[in-house]
Amino acid sequence: NPTSRVVRTDVQRPGAMDGVKLAHFVRDRYPATLLVVASGARSLTAAELPSRSMFVAKPFDPRFVLEGLDRLV
Repeated sequence: NPTSRVVRTDVQRPGAMDGVKLAHFVRDRYPATLLVVASGARSLTAAELPSRSMFVAKPFDPRFVLEGLDRLV
């Protein structure tokens, strides 16, 4: 979808809201947005993530992320 938006965040980020909370925040306010949540420190299950999102372990191959985004659209 050419109008899709993507947000990529890390689980560990500065501030009061971690990347998982940010992903849920974005999902609630911008339902069409695709979400990529990354971490080099821990893994997440699908149950921990909002719909139309994916988890990637760092370091990651950008091609893997693009393929995952294609599946979310």
